[in-house]
Amino acid sequence: MSWSKKNKLAGAAWVLRDSNGVVCLHSHRAFGLVGSKDEAFFLAFLWSLESMISHRIFKVHFAFEGSVLVNAINRPKAWPSFNFKVKEIMMLLENFLDWKVMFELPAANRGAQLIAQNVVNQNRFQSYVALGQPRWLSVLFEMEPDFR
Repeated sequence: MSWSKKNKLAGAAWVLRDSNGVVCLHSHRAFGLVGSKDEAFFLAFLWSLESMISHRIFKVHFAFEGSVLVNAINRPKAWPSFNFKVKEIMMLLENFLDWKVMFELPAANRGAQLIAQNVVNQNRFQSYVALGQPRWLSVLFEMEPDFR
């Protein structure tokens, strides 16, 4: 996820890997009028949940660097101010057979971060879903499993 405070614009990306770490699909999209980084993480996560559901991927481990949102999902009683957002997320998570939400260091998710930054920095507002990894990031994606 990438967020521009000045433009109130967020770029989001997800990368779906199989159990061996091979990239199966990736996607990005833009969100406008986003007032905070926490809101951007929330919108990006909702979108990634909806995307997995629409692609019929029901066993997923979600890993991202939004530690506040990850903590609110995993320990909702400790984060009462996120109650509404967590309930919305949990309603979507009910669609999954097996799921886990975890914090991941930015270095381990650099490919998705760069895809999301493209939305904000290069005005790439057209959303898409594509097979595999972007060619321009092939080397990075092949190295990423080493950070996990």
